[in-house]
Amino acid sequence: MQRIIAVIENTFKEALRQRILVLIGVFSALIIMVSIFVTPFALGEASKILRDIGLAVPALLGVLVAIIVGSQLIHKDIEKRTIYTVITRPVRRSEIVVGKFLGLLLLILVLQVGMAIVQQLTLFAYEGAFDLRLFIAFPFLLLEIAVLLGILLLFSSFSTPTLSSIMGVIFFIIGHASPDLKLFADQVNVPLFKYIAYGFYYILPNLENFNYRLELVHHLPLYTDQVLYSIAYGIIYTVFLIYFAIIIFEDREFK
Repeated sequence: MQRIIAVIENTFKEALRQRILVLIGVFSALIIMVSIFVTPFALGEASKILRDIGLAVPALLGVLVAIIVGSQLIHKDIEKRTIYTVITRPVRRSEIVVGKFLGLLLLILVLQVGMAIVQQLTLFAYEGAFDLRLFIAFPFLLLEIAVLLGILLLFSSFSTPTLSSIMGVIFFIIGHASPDLKLFADQVNVPLFKYIAYGFYYILPNLENFNYRLELVHHLPLYTDQVLYSIAYGIIYTVFLIYFAIIIFEDREFK
């Protein structure tokens, strides 16, 4: 456990040194605060727009950080040859993968907390009150990013950062288009296409399971079974991705 904590700490500090994270964070905070000046043109929908932007921006921030940094997590160590120093020590390759995953996830968590605070301050500045119910969205944003980060680690365990980044973007798009794939499978009349569509729908990640923006922005009820399903889905899917990433990484040869 101490070895994993050491990898987590090292990954967190390395990712924190990248200036692009500061730029993304500042830019995201500015977008949330600037949304106050857009509200006079919102035709009575100002509060909903503030909430929608306040939830959309942190989600996009987390995805960008995951793709930019996550795609290079393993390759960077190989390129700098620091991986050779690590694997010669009593540190298992599985501990490296888990530690890097948790280290970057911790960084994204810190950024998400910062964005949540900015969002609440923005709402307070405009409405004179906080909306603490919006905090419900952030654990699910983190679960979505955890799944995406698992995908990135899986690909980065055997491919280049460029390919990992591309696959991260593709899976992000597909993940949010998953309900459309289900709709296509339900309506198509050709059995072969129907089975293929259903297969992709159940195998590929459904990132819409973590999207509660509509319910929170429009003050719709949240159902316990839906929330529990989202949590279980995110944890199980992420564990499987990390497990396969570890298997591939353990069999990889370094030259």
